[in-house]
Parts: sequence; structure tokens; C-alpha cells
Amino acid sequence: MKKNKKNISSAKLPLTGKPEHLLSRVEVFKKMCRMLEMKRKRFIENDWQHYSKLIPRQQFLHLMMVRHSLPCNLAKIMQVTGMTSAGASIFVDKMVKRGAFERHEDPADRRNIIISFTPRAEKITERIDDRLNRYIFQFFADCTQEELENLEQASRLVCRVLDSRNEDDEF
Repeated sequence: MKKNKKNISSAKLPLTGKPEHLLSRVEVFKKMCRMLEMKRKRFIENDWQHYSKLIPRQQFLHLMMVRHSLPCNLAKIMQVTGMTSAGASIFVDKMVKRGAFERHEDPADRRNIIISFTPRAEKITERIDDRLNRYIFQFFADCTQEELENLEQASRLVCRVLDSRNEDDEF
């Protein structure tokens, strides 16, 4: 009986319990999102281990969320992370103290403060992105050129659709 349990637990089961060819259009899309999120989270968690003495885990996760939006203002950080105004302000203060962010006055509007990476933080996030790119490419190493082109086309479509939607839209 123990042997059977071990075989079942060590087997590689799909996240939904079904292979994708048996799933409906919506279910296969949800499965893809779950799998991508799981892989991304696992990568980020593993990568954070390199920086755990420098930055707490939650701040690292928020940093990874805003990295492609910088330079930006506090409102954009709130939008990207889902933090409140107070939470985003505390996060920015901590990142400034840790030497990751710089604040600058917006030349067009002196009331607006622009937040950007320090050169050191920019280098660190570029290294993280490089590792993430290599991690992603290894998943698709066995794909044909046609499959890669199809993946790229599908990814562009998903990005376009998601970019066109407001997260606050009601259903």
C-alpha cells in the first residue's frame, strides 16, 4: 500500500487532473494561467533566496511587480501592486532607504514625484530578468520554429486582450 502511495504522489499529474486536450477553451486557458503563475512564483521564490538578507520577501515581490513600470509615480505603483496609498508610500520609502529607488521631481508637474531605480537596483533586476529568460527558454527548447511562432502569436494576442481591459471592469 505504501508503494502505491509513493507512485501516485511522485507521478506528474496535470494541475487540473486532466490533460489539456480534454479541457474546454476556458478551462485550458485557466490551466495555462495556473501553470505559468506556478512556474513564475517558484522562480521568483527561488531567486529571492539570493537576496533574502537584503530585502524581505514581500518587498522583493512588489519590486518584481513594478520593475517594468519604472520610472513612474506613486499612483502607478499602487495600480501595479494593488497597494493602498499608504502601503505604496511605505514601500517606496523602504526601497529608497535600501538604495533601490530614487525620487525625482517631475519637471512637468512639481507636485508629482517620479520614482526610478538606482543604477545598482537596475543591474540586479536585469540579472534577475536574464535568469528568468533562460528559465523560460529551457521550457521551449524542444519546440519547433513553427510552434515557437504560434506561441509568440498567442502570447501577443493574450497581452493585447489583457492590456485592453480595465481591471476594474465589472462582469
